[in-house]
Amino acid sequence: MDHEPWEYKIINIRSENYRLDPVYEDRLNVLGEEGWELVAITAINFKTGATDHIGMVFKRRKT
Repeated sequence: MDHEPWEYKIINIRSENYRLDPVYEDRLNVLGEEGWELVAITAINFKTGATDHIGMVFKRRKT
């Protein structure tokens, strides 16, 4: 079985007013152009029924 090496990047983003600011789209598009793929998203700081920090995990093939 061949093993493909991966590298990972974790980005933490603060949500504002219960949403992600569209300003992050440019940053996410740059990551996509660099070959990063979003593989997981999770609430980092969940309190009082609201999430104010989002964790995003990206991966791409290691070259």
